[in-house]
Amino acid sequence: MSEPLIEQVPPELVQNKKKGPIAETVETLVVALLMALFIRAFFFSVFYIPSGSMIPTLLIKDRLIVNKMIFGLPNPLQEATFNQKILFFIPNPFFKSDWGICTHKYLIPFSRKPKRLEVIVFKAPLENVGGATATYKDMRRGILATTRFFPSAKPGSDYIKRLIGLPGEVIELKKGVIYINSKKLDETHTYYPDQANFGPVQVPTSCYFMMGDNRAYSSDSRVWGFVPQENIVGRAEVLLWPLNRIKLIR
Repeated sequence: MSEPLIEQVPPELVQNKKKGPIAETVETLVVALLMALFIRAFFFSVFYIPSGSMIPTLLIKDRLIVNKMIFGLPNPLQEATFNQKILFFIPNPFFKSDWGICTHKYLIPFSRKPKRLEVIVFKAPLENVGGATATYKDMRRGILATTRFFPSAKPGSDYIKRLIGLPGEVIELKKGVIYINSKKLDETHTYYPDQANFGPVQVPTSCYFMMGDNRAYSSDSRVWGFVPQENIVGRAEVLLWPLNRIKLIR
């Protein structure tokens, strides 16, 4: 029986397709970066706490994971509403264009809406919703309350607060106690109260009223007004750092 023919290829003609260690490292880093940007744009982000407005729930320098998909599949181009960027650093050619690509908060909206007392990350309003003042006339008590708002310190920046008031509700504080539609709010979470009075004000349609847990040291909806629904980034889920305080945020 004859032996099968085996074609011999000269070694100098064999191309070495194996990548060098530098090329492999660069490729791995690029893929990892793209995956991280994709996850950050659509699913989860890690946020840093720069102030003490949410003490004792969250402390300065805490890091937490925010669920960006809980209210819908985000439209990454909608970031252009605030900083004219795609995926956080590339200039957005569709900003203020007639195409309407950047006007929708979600590519796929979910029916779930933010709930009271959830800890929410949002973009600080670029301007006061409804203007610098809010007037509420309480027909039952015969009072007319006018509340003045001021611009946020960092409009368009990421803020984190606790959701207190839902669209259409009347919010009032009496010596630090929150009343919603004239009923005292039962707050089961830990917080530092103050003795401030505020309102009454009515939360506009598709807006929310936010407050920090460190009430006396929080710049929130009592100062700069209401948060439009489109400004909401997501819900805080997990306290990630420091390691000795890892926990779910509820």
